Amino acid sequence: MKVQQPKSGVLTPTNRRRFLQMAGAGFLGLAGNLAAAVETNQSASVRPAGSRLKITKVEPILTGSDVFLKIETDAGIVGYGDGTNQFLPYAVEGMLKDITPYLVGEDPERVEYLWQVCFRRRFQRGGPATGAAVSAIDMALWDIKGKAYGVPVYQLLGGLARTKVRVYGHVTGKTAGEAADQARQRVAKGITAIRFRAFHSYDAVDLHDHKLAVAQQIEYLAAIRQAVGDAVDLILECHGRYDPVWAIELARRAEPYHPFLIEDPLRPENPQAMAQVRAATRIPLATGERFHSKWEFRETIANGYVDYLRPDVCHCGGLTEIKKIAAMGEVHYQNLILHNNAGPLGTAATLHAALAIPNVDLIEAPWVNSDAKTDVVGPYPTVIKGYALPLEGPGLGFNLMSSWPDPALSGNPACNPA
Repeated sequence: MKVQQPKSGVLTPTNRRRFLQMAGAGFLGLAGNLAAAVETNQSASVRPAGSRLKITKVEPILTGSDVFLKIETDAGIVGYGDGTNQFLPYAVEGMLKDITPYLVGEDPERVEYLWQVCFRRRFQRGGPATGAAVSAIDMALWDIKGKAYGVPVYQLLGGLARTKVRVYGHVTGKTAGEAADQARQRVAKGITAIRFRAFHSYDAVDLHDHKLAVAQQIEYLAAIRQAVGDAVDLILECHGRYDPVWAIELARRAEPYHPFLIEDPLRPENPQAMAQVRAATRIPLATGERFHSKWEFRETIANGYVDYLRPDVCHCGGLTEIKKIAAMGEVHYQNLILHNNAGPLGTAATLHAALAIPNVDLIEAPWVNSDAKTDVVGPYPTVIKGYALPLEGPGLGFNLMSSWPDPALSGNPACNPA
């Protein structure tokens, strides 16, 4: 059942990440079956030996700008996926409906087969809607498989390549002083890497003044570096706003402050333009949050345009695809810093990928920016001294809880470039 879209209100980035709206009426049903759904999700539903599972129902759930997926099986094992792309919620929901006939009646343990079916049976392929839809399906299938065998998903992906994953937090002050104060707060919580950007006023109206934005970025960078010292890694976020000449100028002026990397300095439409920036600076570069498959990463990886790849498990085709992207990067000595602005479900999948993939250096952790709490889905991973620890439950390791979200948190799709 599709959730009725609210008539007014805006879903903020904070509310989106908290994932409070995930248990909308369509998600758990209007008949009061919440308790049963909680029990099904939390239990390690190991299937009988030798039996085969069958997908019986595929249900996309659109809540505000979030798109989630629920896949049910004949054994009562339920898997959940997050295919949220804040800018194209209706397109992703529609793509999931188009793909659903390829799934019902199939064995959910055939994850690779179903990934290929969902991607290749579409004559028109690729792009953000397909990437997000396949991501949600893939995530839900891995969740089912982990629950069927009673193990965390990372065990099915090859086991622990590491026992903890370093995270980075955000600062978003409207002035350099505010950003510096927030950075001190993150460091006080044990966070050892911080991402920031300036030019917030330009984001609000989709305008961009290169010269002023560079000046603001350097002003923020200098203030944050002074506030936290040299031991904390600073990620200079550009959100793909610059042309090459201004990205090069930004890198030149940033060098004295030793940023850990510059993220998305250029707009993503022309990957080869990154070669100009790569040749002009020693600062590491990163890109990839707006790439939606291994094919979109291919040119950037093969030509060594960046040092770090930034796939998002909710955008790039899910856990199955992110492992392939990582393997392509490993061959070219490129590591991953996983993009993640999701709530607990997408975050759980991100953490499982990072635990199992050898060339992951960091994951984005927006939940460390405040005391994030969830009334519907949890938990967020525990972070100790800047490192996230594994989620140990079966499947993706998140739980459904028994309280309904505040209706005021639902809203119309919002374009928030968080």
